[in-house]
Amino acid sequence: MNDLPVLIHLMHDTLRYDELLDQQLPRHGNWQGLSLGQVMVTWLAHILSERNHFMNPVQAWAAQVPETLAGLWGQAVRPTDLTDDRLAEVARQLSRAEVWKPLEQQINQRQIRVYDLGVERVRLDTTTVNVYGDAEAAVLFQRGYSKDHRPDLRQFKVMLAALDPLGVLVGVDVVAGNVADDGLYVPMVARLRTTLPASGLLYIGDSKMGALATRAYLQATRNHYLMPLAQVGQVPEQLAQWVDAAVKGRVTLHPIRAAGGRQRLGDAYEFTRRLTAPAETGPVQWIERVLIVRSDQYAQAAVRGLHQRLRRAQADLQALSPPRGRGQRQFTDEVAMQTAVQAVVQRYDVDGLLQIRVKREIEHWTVRAYAQSPARVMERQRLVVTASLKTASVRRQEQLLGWRVYVTNAPVKHLSLNQALQTYRDEFLIERDCARLKGHPLSLRPIWVSREDHALGLTHLLTLAARVLALAEYQVRRKLTEQQRRLPGLTPGQPTRLTQRPTTERLLKAFDHVALTIIRKGKQIYYHITPLSELQRTILRDLNCPSNLYQRWLPKSWKPLRI
Repeated sequence: MNDLPVLIHLMHDTLRYDELLDQQLPRHGNWQGLSLGQVMVTWLAHILSERNHFMNPVQAWAAQVPETLAGLWGQAVRPTDLTDDRLAEVARQLSRAEVWKPLEQQINQRQIRVYDLGVERVRLDTTTVNVYGDAEAAVLFQRGYSKDHRPDLRQFKVMLAALDPLGVLVGVDVVAGNVADDGLYVPMVARLRTTLPASGLLYIGDSKMGALATRAYLQATRNHYLMPLAQVGQVPEQLAQWVDAAVKGRVTLHPIRAAGGRQRLGDAYEFTRRLTAPAETGPVQWIERVLIVRSDQYAQAAVRGLHQRLRRAQADLQALSPPRGRGQRQFTDEVAMQTAVQAVVQRYDVDGLLQIRVKREIEHWTVRAYAQSPARVMERQRLVVTASLKTASVRRQEQLLGWRVYVTNAPVKHLSLNQALQTYRDEFLIERDCARLKGHPLSLRPIWVSREDHALGLTHLLTLAARVLALAEYQVRRKLTEQQRRLPGLTPGQPTRLTQRPTTERLLKAFDHVALTIIRKGKQIYYHITPLSELQRTILRDLNCPSNLYQRWLPKSWKPLRI
């Protein structure tokens, strides 16, 4: 049994995944057994319990727990209910926009209502998913910039939207792998406005969300945004001027502190500017706040990187004039040497930071007379490179490191300078959704399908599983925080360690080895369920599950086995 009753309860009784899908796709007259929604929930339970999203093991897994599934669904579960063909039909239906979009909208509305989720901030981000298989004629599977550092593989791109600070997904779009990120934000926001409040939300994203058209759309729809600006176009030159003003003391820097005010994060200042940009309803004008920020940690890391590049550049420059010896190439042409020096400087981005000198070294030696040859003086030349640090320039460069520019249209009374930077620091929430979706236990990456509709449907399916993980985690953490409690026994090898921020994966793993034993004696059936521990009963209470969740579905004709 393990965590199967918990998962079915969350998806069937609480979130009503099966009911919502069956409303979109009523049962066909010839369809027998579990409905399509029930098949989907059972497959999701297998994915989360067995940590495997492949189709082929589901039928064999269901055959091992027929009584449990029959009791949880209140009807017999046949082996043919969970065949590859039925699972493929689930994936195919979830890939259809006319099915997925209204389904996602209803799921969003239900999870917000049931879990009383606050809807004020939304985080947006994209990720890529590698595809293995022969897909030369594919439209969705394309080669593009790979965030997984696998440019040799085809991929598709996934745009995710999650509520902040919960990390609960509320939007998923799947596009071709060669589509640029910039154009994915406006369609996602437009779709979210049909489910979430149409205006007044704060949308948070990375620098790819900083396109002027995206900011103009958010302003036109009376929403707010917060993102860093990419170092492209005029931004590098502008940032240099803004940083120069801070370094020379022409502006007042304000200390930035973490929540609670104890840890100092850096310094920042802000100013406003007026922007104008075209939009669907005509030109849009607004006041934008520009936040110039120097992060202490970011600056320290940048300084370390700078000195590492300088050391490598000096080593490579010195290698251009090695000691004389067999096989050691020596430069004698000044043009060739200058070309090699510039290549090193550009490779490590240290222009203006090194004092580089190239001098010609001439060596003479005397050859004694021999036989018919008279004594003579021989000469050989080589170019020698020396590189030393320009200390003053390096120090000036260090002062310029660690600065970033953020922009927002949120009023100061709603989002102060300190709050804006603290908010963006929580960007790991959406990145954790990406990691959870692509890593263990959902393991979307890499995907082994050849049909694009299967890939699209499977991605949508796994995002439903990710919602379950995030919602259960939020529910338990909220209870623990409200009641000032901590849970023990969730950390492997440390049974007494307490935590107030458990993950759903650890919570579900606590139900490992909960087994159902059935003994048939004539016409009588006896059963025995592994007694739940105090930790397991506590988790059920925190998840708002019935205390008799593991017994309530048992047929009344069965008798408990006395041990």
